[in-house]
Amino acid sequence: MSALVIGIIGSAGDTVEGSRVDIIDAASRVGRGIAEAGAVLVSGGTTGVMAGASRGAREAGGLTIGFLPDADRSRASEFVDVAFPTGMGTVRNLLTPRVCDAVIMIGGGAGTLNELTIAYDFGTPVVAVTGTGGWADRIRPVLHDDRWLDERRSVALSFASTPEHAVDEALRRAAEPRSSTTLPFHRGSAAG
Repeated sequence: MSALVIGIIGSAGDTVEGSRVDIIDAASRVGRGIAEAGAVLVSGGTTGVMAGASRGAREAGGLTIGFLPDADRSRASEFVDVAFPTGMGTVRNLLTPRVCDAVIMIGGGAGTLNELTIAYDFGTPVVAVTGTGGWADRIRPVLHDDRWLDERRSVALSFASTPEHAVDEALRRAAEPRSSTTLPFHRGSAAG
């Protein structure tokens, strides 16, 4: 059986407007929890929340993977074990939500919101860490019935008040069956 894969989406900076906590510390605690659970951590591989989570996972002996926006591997955080220099810019936002069993959101700006909507459309569970500012706190008032991005009810969003609770919730939700996706996928000749 393969390991669970938990994604981290969030702010590339060290602080977020509206945050009531140190987001890098919160990210590190999330990364540590993911590694201690034996799961693999996937992120955008660069700075801020991504680096903090990768550091926490690395310190706990976990495996970290980063999908870099640049084509330059040297742009990866020093805590990323496997860096994929995609050269895709923000288009790389499609990767984390699609390859992960669940995603944890800490803070976040427009790129994080983009990853959230992709995860929702693909049916990947997302857990937002409240108090971290950005879209992790801003999204809740616009949800349908405090859980859904729209009336399709693709996959419910969860909220956690601590990094440790977020990890527990993401691990629990990773086992949920996926709803059908509305995002197309390519079945080329290599797909058999």
